[in-house]
Amino acid sequence: MRDKLKKGGAAAAPKIIAIETTGPLASCALSAGEGAICRVNYTDYSHLEEIAPMVREILADAGLEPDALDAIAVSRGPGSFTGIRIGMATAKGLAIVWNKPIIEVPTLAAFAYGDYPWIKVERPLICPIFDARRNQIYAGAYSPFYRQAIVEDGAYAPEDFLSALKAAMKQFDKAVFFGDAAEIFVQACGALDFSHIVAPADSR
Repeated sequence: MRDKLKKGGAAAAPKIIAIETTGPLASCALSAGEGAICRVNYTDYSHLEEIAPMVREILADAGLEPDALDAIAVSRGPGSFTGIRIGMATAKGLAIVWNKPIIEVPTLAAFAYGDYPWIKVERPLICPIFDARRNQIYAGAYSPFYRQAIVEDGAYAPEDFLSALKAAMKQFDKAVFFGDAAEIFVQACGALDFSHIVAPADSR
């Protein structure tokens, strides 16, 4: 297990523990205003073994007891059915034990809330794409300015998502692809007739 750690934030801000298990990598974070303590497990699909220990370790890193938390956030998908079930069950169990509310976070739409200083255009379209297997992808497209879905998230045949994306790109400067299927999708599409970029690996 390797850590990604960033600390900071206002002391009075809500403290939320967040759980992500919808893809190959389990992760969790403690959010408190502008700052967060984040941890990612880089062993594929080891969610069941790793997510609860990561939650305990992240609270220990922050020097917090569960009573100090305001809520538990959990990624609700789309994504791996087993992963979603593990994440939801973990969040529900913690919420019962700690008497905290649960916030369900739409996995793909969350990308529209990221901070991406390397995006240099005024009107990007945020496009997370994940492998759904069986020749399908989980995908959606979002405006980070309006934080709304331009192409609704769901399971798509790659050619169907590309068609929807082409129609959406008429009002945007560049498509920015995230997710574990981003590179494969772009390569499979060949020469795209709109401006695009694949996010750097550490942001993907």
